[in-house]
Amino acid sequence: MKMTRTVSEEFDEVVRTLTDERGKAYGHPADDFKKVQLIKEAIRGCPDDEIRHALEMIGVKMARLSETPRHKDSVFDIAGYARTIAMIIDRRTQEEELRLETLTSEATKLQDRIMKGPAQQ
Repeated sequence: MKMTRTVSEEFDEVVRTLTDERGKAYGHPADDFKKVQLIKEAIRGCPDDEIRHALEMIGVKMARLSETPRHKDSVFDIAGYARTIAMIIDRRTQEEELRLETLTSEATKLQDRIMKGPAQQ
């Protein structure tokens, strides 16, 4: 007779344990998800897809903190997601600066060609 558990049985046990632990920390999933949904509705107007996603993740952590205010991992996660917003802004700023430098360089080259006139080209 085989005594090893199937992957499905192991999966079911892990999921039950995980949901039980999360339930103790954050309350029933329906309550947690409702809080998250309300926060997402407030964020929905953000026109920037990537930043809106980071804000939504912060909202998930806020909803969890409202149930378990001393859960420091959620506080750290909020800080991490806030930093990702700063990282997105930095990357976009760098990309815009590079595009501007490229355009400026191309404009300078074009201006030099125009100033030389057709006879010198």
